[in-house]
Amino acid sequence: MKQMCELSVGLYNGDFVGDTNVAIQAAVDKAASLGGGIVRLQPGRYTMLDSLHMRSNVTIIGTEDKTVLWKSPSTSSPVLYYLGYGHFDVSVKEPDKFPIGSGIYVYDSKTPGFKATVATVIWEKGNELGLSCMLNADVHPANDARAASVYPVVSGCHIKNASLRDIVIDGNSSENEYINGCRGGGVYLYQAHDIKLENVTVRNFNGDGISFQQCINTIVERCVCTDNTGHGLHPGSGSVGTIIRNCMFSGNGQDGIFYCLRVSYTLCENCVIKNNKKHGISIGHRDNNSILKGNNIVDNGGAGIYFRPDTLNFTGHHMLIDGNYLENNCRLEDDGEICFDTSANNVHIINNIIKPWTNIIKQSTDTIKQSTNTIEQSTRRKISAINI
Repeated sequence: MKQMCELSVGLYNGDFVGDTNVAIQAAVDKAASLGGGIVRLQPGRYTMLDSLHMRSNVTIIGTEDKTVLWKSPSTSSPVLYYLGYGHFDVSVKEPDKFPIGSGIYVYDSKTPGFKATVATVIWEKGNELGLSCMLNADVHPANDARAASVYPVVSGCHIKNASLRDIVIDGNSSENEYINGCRGGGVYLYQAHDIKLENVTVRNFNGDGISFQQCINTIVERCVCTDNTGHGLHPGSGSVGTIIRNCMFSGNGQDGIFYCLRVSYTLCENCVIKNNKKHGISIGHRDNNSILKGNNIVDNGGAGIYFRPDTLNFTGHHMLIDGNYLENNCRLEDDGEICFDTSANNVHIINNIIKPWTNIIKQSTDTIKQSTNTIEQSTRRKISAINI
């Protein structure tokens, strides 16, 4: 059997030496070129001038609590000329702000979310910057088109069978522009399958802590997403087979966990979800066939568990909410500990401890089954409640 390679990266010694993403990327790419392996990062702070791009069959392991990937301050410049979908370059007013090898985010006011482009600058000619991938949409100066040096600190796109472990990601949010979670996050995965994130801390990122889109069989275990300006965790866009276990999502500027769109067959188990500005867990369109079990959901600004409005009534079908502890949510918004703003079918709410019990529901209660919940009644909020 072929033996997998093992390489080391350090600030002062190792197979690859350096204090930026360049040394780490060289080691990861070397391991990938040999068919896969392990890259170990020694203690220290590594400045990220571009994303660390994960590769298939490569495991990246840091030194617990001591390996820090730090996002460098962002800069930005106006885009000079109209450019269409499919272009592999962009012209900016101040090209010197984007050295070759740096990460770049290209967008305008009409290209939010997936329409924005995240790339690496690969050449420069006058005001023109060459991009490592094509533009995802047209950008136009009339729509305030800009380029900014924001990007995921760790990125995994179109890969499989890879993992990231024992890493701290510091997003340096106070010195960075915001990036939309559909294209960024402290860790961002896109069409990446069989990926494991273990004991990864993402803090102070100006956007979502961890975001993954169109992914299969993602495992997020013993991870912490704290004090990010966006959501703590953002599974989205048809991701399936996700396991979220023994994690903490706290102090984030939006939801603790935001199930975005068509997220299904997911287990969220034994997590602490607290002190987030909006909802603890938010569930949306076609986010179905999932289990929320044994989680501690407390002190969030919105509902503990929130089923978002959906005009097609495809939100939150076939859900099991089992053995969770919910208390003192709705600090900023007058919702319920478990709040339905949509019609959801075949939802089972069992064995939970809920303090206090209040609930908004806009459907017949016949399809919501409840049993053996421990309820502390309260009149703190005058909201209609489901009878148990």
